Amino acid sequence: MNRLSVSTYAMRVDSAVNVRISEPDMRQRIIVALTYPRIMLVANLDKEECPQHLFFNHAHEACRMCEQGEECRWLNVNDHISVLAKKPMDSLYESLQFCIDYVEAQCRHATHSVRWCACDSCDWVRSARRLASDYRQMVRTH
Repeated sequence: MNRLSVSTYAMRVDSAVNVRISEPDMRQRIIVALTYPRIMLVANLDKEECPQHLFFNHAHEACRMCEQGEECRWLNVNDHISVLAKKPMDSLYESLQFCIDYVEAQCRHATHSVRWCACDSCDWVRSARRLASDYRQMVRTH
C-alpha cells in the first residue's frame, strides 16, 4: 500500500466513555476524519486514464462502467469541507462508513491486519470505527 505522507491528517480521536458529544462537535469530528480517506482516494484514483478527469458524471457511460466509479462519485460529492458542513448528520455518517469500508479494503489488499498494524491507514480505520460507534451512541441518547 502506498504510504501517504499525511500523518498529520491521520485521525486520532479518543473516545471518552459516558461523555455526551454535541452534534456540532460530532459533525466536526466526522469532517476531520474524512480528510484522510479523501487524500487516499485522490492518490489512488487514476487521473490519467479518466476521460472525465475525476469529475464523476452519472450520465457519462465511461463513469457508469468505470471500476473506480463509486470512489470517484464519493469524492465528487464529498470533496469540499464547505459542502460537508451543510450535509445532514446521517449523510456524514454514511460517508464515514463508506470511507471505513474503502480504507479497510485497501489495508486488507495490502495484507495488513487492521487490528494490529500500526500504519496510518490501519490506525485510521480503528479510530474511525470508534468515531462511528460514538455517533451511534450520540443518536441513541439524543
